[in-house]
Amino acid sequence: MASPPSRAAGFFVTGTLALAAVGFAAFAVQWLVHPSAMAGPLGIVLQNGDATSDARAVYGGLELGLAAFLSYCAMSAARRTLGLTAATFAMLGLGLARLGGVLVAPEGVTGATHQLLGTDFGGAALCAVALWVSRSLHRSGV
Repeated sequence: MASPPSRAAGFFVTGTLALAAVGFAAFAVQWLVHPSAMAGPLGIVLQNGDATSDARAVYGGLELGLAAFLSYCAMSAARRTLGLTAATFAMLGLGLARLGGVLVAPEGVTGATHQLLGTDFGGAALCAVALWVSRSLHRSGV
């Protein structure tokens, strides 16, 4: 039987992975259902059906696929480290690309972008900690 600290660690790992899956799914659904409303605060104007379809595919479909993968990984202890690795790199990639865009933007950015930066890097940090815990659990044989 798992000891209380390892049980808590396992709950943290699984909970973090599930939270990442829910976060990606929530954004995906919002982009699928209301792409113009999601794009507007970022200054993105979806001018035609092609733009709306592409926004739904990239911001809705891709994130929904990632949410499904993370959920699949959360269902098995053997896949949790893989899922947390994917979530960490996805969020870190989003954050670094967004930060790069901020640094080269000739004009300032709004609070919406700052909020997304916080979400990207905060999520990446949380997933990285859970990944470290997950790898520690695997090394200890729990």
